[in-house]
Amino acid sequence: MEIVKKQMTLHHTVSVIGGFMAGYTIINHSDILANAQTGNLIRLVLSAFEGNLLSIGYIVLLFLTYAASCIFYTVFRRYSPLSMKIVSLIVTALAICATGILSLTGNSYLSVVPIAFAMPVQWNAYKKAGGNSSATIFSSNNVRQAVMLSTTYVMDRDKKALRNAKFYWATLLCFHTGVAAACLLSIFFAAQSVWFCFVLIGISVIAYYRYESAKIKAFSDI
Repeated sequence: MEIVKKQMTLHHTVSVIGGFMAGYTIINHSDILANAQTGNLIRLVLSAFEGNLLSIGYIVLLFLTYAASCIFYTVFRRYSPLSMKIVSLIVTALAICATGILSLTGNSYLSVVPIAFAMPVQWNAYKKAGGNSSATIFSSNNVRQAVMLSTTYVMDRDKKALRNAKFYWATLLCFHTGVAAACLLSIFFAAQSVWFCFVLIGISVIAYYRYESAKIKAFSDI
């Protein structure tokens, strides 16, 4: 049970990073959401109807970056001895550096590309906790699960449904805490506020090692 709690804590900590990145890119970089592709692909179709070739080219670049990230995760997971959870945090740290530097050029569009690569790695590395499938980089499925499980509990008084509903509500809270942090920091630091995400990475690294320590302890006690 202690392992599950530590795993959920790690998941929720990383969700704050996902929310921060979502809020940061929307606020500071031309209302673009780097974390997901649904809105961007809709914009691609709209740009095609408008004949906006620059917009089409940029959205295709984001799509290819997102796809390349998924390929990277698949290949790296097979051949790397490192935990993909740690790999994800390293990739996010590198993306922060790249975005921070690119932001100095004033190019809002290119500044989003590193984040568009980092977020799918995070999504895949932290896609499940405590037996619950949950994204840390956007909210649609988390909202669906939280509402449905809460409704199940109200109808059936199912304690497992309540426990899982709390997990999804907590994920949503943590994600949007990250968004709020991005909003607040962007007021004072604009595009350079991305550097503050290193604080969240540091907290996530601590949560990761506490989770791993709990696993080691559990297996050593057997």
